[in-house]
Amino acid sequence: MGEYEGKCPRCGKIHYSKRKGDRVVCDCWLYCPICGEEMTPYTPDLTPNTYGLDGKRDMTILRVCARHSPPFFSTQKPVEIVCT
Repeated sequence: MGEYEGKCPRCGKIHYSKRKGDRVVCDCWLYCPICGEEMTPYTPDLTPNTYGLDGKRDMTILRVCARHSPPFFSTQKPVEIVCT
């Protein structure tokens, strides 16, 4: 039985699975694209409703890397890959 693979469109990493159609979440969204270190979850300093615009309460920043000046704020969401 062969292995199936899927390539992450963001980082190019190849993921393998034993079954066709399996879904894999790439971990590239956890790492800083500047230094490669793992970023920490972003916690806003104010309540989410403070950031609302036109009734929307969405926060676009998910993770932050404070190893830079200014810090790198990531809006990258997890990437799901289908192995074919």
